[in-house]
Amino acid sequence: MLAAGVLVVLVGWLLQAPALVFAGTTLVVLIVAVTVSLLFRTADVRVARRFSPDRGVAGWSAVETVSVLPRGGRTSGTVRMREQLPFGRLGDSEAAAVLLVPGRASSAVFRHHDLPRGRHRIGPLHVDLVESYGVARRRVVADGAAEFVVVPEVVEVGLGRESRALGDGSRRQREHSLAGGEDDPVTREYRRGDPMRRVHWKATARHGELMVRQEEQHGLPSARVVIAVAAEGWSDARPTVPPSTGRRSGPAAPAIPLVSDAFEWAVSFAATVAVEVGHAGSLTVLATPGGSLVARHDPDSTTAFLDDLADLRLDDDLGAPAPTPSPREPVVAVVSGLRRLELDLLVASRAVGSSAVAVVVTPALPLGAGLTSRPARDVEGTDRADGRVLGPDEVAGALVDAGWRVVEADSSDDVGRLIAGAGVLDD
Repeated sequence: MLAAGVLVVLVGWLLQAPALVFAGTTLVVLIVAVTVSLLFRTADVRVARRFSPDRGVAGWSAVETVSVLPRGGRTSGTVRMREQLPFGRLGDSEAAAVLLVPGRASSAVFRHHDLPRGRHRIGPLHVDLVESYGVARRRVVADGAAEFVVVPEVVEVGLGRESRALGDGSRRQREHSLAGGEDDPVTREYRRGDPMRRVHWKATARHGELMVRQEEQHGLPSARVVIAVAAEGWSDARPTVPPSTGRRSGPAAPAIPLVSDAFEWAVSFAATVAVEVGHAGSLTVLATPGGSLVARHDPDSTTAFLDDLADLRLDDDLGAPAPTPSPREPVVAVVSGLRRLELDLLVASRAVGSSAVAVVVTPALPLGAGLTSRPARDVEGTDRADGRVLGPDEVAGALVDAGWRVVEADSSDDVGRLIAGAGVLDD
């Protein structure tokens, strides 16, 4: 618009038309004046954020409500606001127009889709100060940011409460101790098919629901879930920052985080199994094939467990060792490609008398990809048999030979249907 004003002045001067010169000059002065006025306007606001739900779920959406309260008389008028996001960028068309009035809070609503798992820093808020006539604008940044945690999706399967393989677990043991000690029989709630002669009427009166005698403790106090976290084993692993962005590289540059759709599927699977085990009252130890502790799940602390999984990344340096497997502790593993050493450690993680199920995942090929997955990679200075990453087919065959029950899966499979249909929790 400034150029238009200058053009009007030039045309008026060439045509010896004072009216055009005056009109053009007025337009130029107006534009310069409002532009200068924007330089003195600030975004002195207090920003508060609220998310619904308060924790996001990977792959789902969340609604963010931003409340803005002007703190000075110079912050007023119509502005356009956009959030700075670590997992995407709101375009100009998604900016929210808000009228700021001193002393009164105004709100804007943003919807974030297809959330990635992680602990994200939302903000700061970008504010476009728009001049009253819309001829100029200035972009400023409002201080303040918020943390938004996105946890893996947990699928409701509904098998844990009824699974005899998982049994009654530590919850039943605690209830038994509180109910009267070792002289009382172990009891549990009545299930369809239980004979009426096993009803324990004293426990029924105490608990307020039909309870039956449990003649032997089928359940175990804990279960073990193993997940592979080495990026080299997930053939679809890729950097979060594309090479074309011009990010600095070299020995001193920070490592670029890697992501894998198949690994995200595995994290959701592991979380779902742990929560299902928790429904049976048992604890879950989540570990790597090498024996490093990833997280612990207790039925009473599911939120903290999912928060831990929100932080899990490929190639994470997990220093703490997992506890030694207990006898008869069931093991469920979710892996893809493994090195020979990792495979041997996984096989050895099975305790005496324990059931062992391995879900071996083949990454789903994107549309337009070739028909073969990424070939196994050699490592310099090592023997080929030990240095390469074994593919999912080789891992599955080796685990079958070791006596594991193997379920082969594709990362596009529905987690809940796989767990229920393949009987992952039946052993």
